[in-house]
Formats: sequence, C-alpha cells, structure tokens
Amino acid sequence: MSYFIYARKSRKDAELEALGIDVLERHITTLLELAKTLSLPIGAIYREVVSGDSIDARPVMTQVLSEVEACMWDGALVMDVDRLARGDTIDQGRVQRAFFYSNTRIVTPNKTYDPANEYDNEYFEFSLFMSRREYATIKRRMQRGRERSSSDGYYVGNVAPYGWERVIAPDGKHYSLAPHQTEAPVLDLMYDLCGNKQYGYQKACTYMSNMGILARSGKPFAPSTLKGIISNPANIGKVRWGYRKTVRAVKDGRVVKSRPNATDYILADAAWAPRINIDLFERANQPKGCFSAPIRSDRPIQNLFAGLVRCSQCGRLMVRKKAQTKTPYDFLICQYAECSTVGIRIDELEEALLGWLKDYIAKYEFSDTHEEDTAAIAAKELIVTNFETEHQTLLKQRESLFDFLEQGIYTKEIFIERSNALEQRIRDCMNNITAAREDLYVTIARQANRKNFVPKCKNLLSEWGSLTVPEKNSALKQLIDRIVLTKTKRNKKNQKNSEFTIDVYPKVPK
Repeated sequence: MSYFIYARKSRKDAELEALGIDVLERHITTLLELAKTLSLPIGAIYREVVSGDSIDARPVMTQVLSEVEACMWDGALVMDVDRLARGDTIDQGRVQRAFFYSNTRIVTPNKTYDPANEYDNEYFEFSLFMSRREYATIKRRMQRGRERSSSDGYYVGNVAPYGWERVIAPDGKHYSLAPHQTEAPVLDLMYDLCGNKQYGYQKACTYMSNMGILARSGKPFAPSTLKGIISNPANIGKVRWGYRKTVRAVKDGRVVKSRPNATDYILADAAWAPRINIDLFERANQPKGCFSAPIRSDRPIQNLFAGLVRCSQCGRLMVRKKAQTKTPYDFLICQYAECSTVGIRIDELEEALLGWLKDYIAKYEFSDTHEEDTAAIAAKELIVTNFETEHQTLLKQRESLFDFLEQGIYTKEIFIERSNALEQRIRDCMNNITAAREDLYVTIARQANRKNFVPKCKNLLSEWGSLTVPEKNSALKQLIDRIVLTKTKRNKKNQKNSEFTIDVYPKVPK
C-alpha cells in the first residue's frame, strides 16, 4: 500500500487566492516534496475545492474516509490536521476513529501522527479540538461581520439577485448593487406582467419563454423562480439577511436540515437606489393561487417516486397529482406548460419499474459478469505489480547515479542530465501506478456493488407488498439514482394502455 495526498481550500486562503496564487497546487507541491524527502510512495492526490461545514458537504472527504476505513492506505499527507475536519464533534470523532482503527498515519510538514502511539493519538485529538474552537470563532466573527454590513445597507451575498450586478461600494470596502445591463429590463417586464397586467406566474413564464427570454441557467423561467425574483426586497432598495436560516434537528438519529422562513431577520435600507416602487412590488406579490400545496414535514410521503422520476424533455423532476373524481388514481406530471411530456398513472409506472428490477436480476444471474470482473481484477492487480516492480528498479538506479558520481564515472553535467531523465521516468511510473490502482479500485468497487445490488433488489421485490409508501420511496432511493420517463401520448380514459419508456439509472457502476 501507499500514501495519498489530501489538499483542501480553507477560508484563510482567500487572500492568497485573490493575489492569483493557486493554493491547492502550492500545497500539493509542498507535500510532494515532503513525500520525496521521506521516501513515501504516493498512490493518489485528492483535491477538495468545497469548504463545507460538515463531512457530508465535502464529497472528496467522504470518499477519502471510506477508503481509509477500508484500510486501503498506509497514510495521508496533509498540510495541517485541521484540513481533515473542522466541523462539529461528531465529524471530528468520525475522522479520528477512521484513522485510528485503520492504523493510517497522518503526515504533515511539522509532525507525523502514528495512531499506534498513544501520545500521538492524544495530540491529534487535541489538535482537532483546537481547530474546532478556532473554526467556531472564525464563523462567529464572519457572521457578525455580515450582520453588521447588512444593517448598514451593503450587499453581503456571493451572487447578485436577478436584475442586478455586484459593484464595489463607494467606501471601497463593501459591496453594493447596480442594475444589470441586460437583466434589469427583464426584471421590469416581470413586474409589469405580474403587477400591472396581473398575470399568474406560469402565464408570465410562458410569455417570456415565447419571447426567447431565458433564466441564467439557459432554461425557461419556472414559476417558483419567478416568484422568488419578484419577492426579493432588493428590488425596492432593501437588504434582507437571515430570512431563511439553516435549522438543524436530529430525526431518527440523523441530522436533518431545513430552511424555514424566519421572523427575526434583518431588513434595512440599502445603499443602492430602488428599481421598483412599493405599490408595484406589492401588486406583483399578491397571492396568485397557482402553486400546489407545499409538502408538510409532519406528514409521510404519499408519492413513492418522490425525487426519482425526471422528464426526458426538460429534465425536471415530475410531481404527483392526487386522485380526483374524473381521474380516480394518482398521476405523475411535468408541471411546466412548455413541456410536451404528458402525465402517467403511478400504478402503471410502478408495474413497469418492478418489471425492470425482475429483468435486471434475471440478466445478472444468467450472465458471466462476476467471472469477468474477477478476471479483470486479477489482470489489473498484475499490472499494478509490474508497475511497482519497475518503480523499485528505477529507485535503485537513482541510488546508482550517486555512486557513479562519487566514483568519477559521471561528470556533474552527465549526472544532472541522467538524473533529470531518471526523475521523469520515476514520475511517469508513479502516474502509471496511480492510474492502475484507481482502475483496480473502481473494478473492485464495481464487483462489490453488483454483488450487493442484486440481493437488495430481490429483498425489495419480496417485501414490496408489505411496505408503506415512505418505505418504498426510501428503498428505491437506495437502489436507483433516477428514472427518466418518455411519454408523449395520452391514455384512453381510465385505461392503463400507455405508450411510454423508462430509462432506469441504478446506483451500481456499469
């Protein structure tokens, strides 16, 4: 086994980034030099560009911890231990347990932490504790600064609201807003449609779509997006901060995040001139009665395909339309008027998905996939071994270069020339080892996932009839990433005779 390098950006690196310095590459270069000094083999380099508050918000760190827990590495090279975890106590405990129980060393430019050494383990725990306190202090200071700036009328968001662009305030220290050259006229049109002409949000979106006006994403405006834009008080010269704070609660042993509307938010006069007058703002934000009822958190899910089925035409999630007198069965529909996809009965889609699961199981059991994966793993292990043997040979050649120089066989010029060529071969060999190991790990993970996926499918099919709708939805989300529905023809009334296709994307590598 070998070591991996983990590099992550931190908020304290913002000043260097502003000067055009690539902090991640700078850290990686330093850690590579450290690995060379200590003669540590490097198997992978992980770059984390996300600065999240928790491990779950940092996908690369999540992958790294999974590999550490699987005992895939001898050690990790990081600039500081606080780069591994600066979240809450649970996150830092998870990091500490992963490295301790897998006996994975942590190497920094200042110190090497050996989990087998009780003093190193205590010092590592203390370092994580101090970094957590420092992180909490930094967050608290930054939050107070944002609140102060908001109260003074400055804009503290990272992205300007639609119709505006961020500009430096006259004091040269804060940000303000100025009308966007192309978006501001569209903002005026939105208020004219929803305020003066009293268009509903969907009708206004259709009108703008027909005019070729698209959102920043390049897609047509959605009613919910339009509502959020015209309800933004920045358009009337106000700064709003803390309106939807993240609230964390523990549910079934897991931390659940929500963003309810707050009552203690900041609403102050802005440093920029209003674009919309108060009367027009209020008329545009009068209730339109065109939105479905929001999902209540105190009620169980009633759509077993919630968050799973996407429209093949527009790519948006399809939503449930409950049974009515004329249609006594639940439907899944694409709620955007411009889309050509028509609704489908949920029970019909359920039958199609269960059929797909049965077909998948049958194809796997009668295929040679497992034997093919086993053979591929053996072949790739041999490739890794060959590259590692070549690497050891090159390292011995490096030692011989110094012997030849000391014996006078090589001049300094020849030594430098041969040394540079050899170092390039060593780097190329290391890259080959890294690529071969990654390919091997992917194949191993694919085989394991396939072996686990089919029993889960069988278990789900056997218990399907006894599960509740929320349990079915949860089970499907463990097996399936998404379902893409294609359906352009309507059913005959009250009949299950749809012409449709589904593309199922399971959570297992192909």
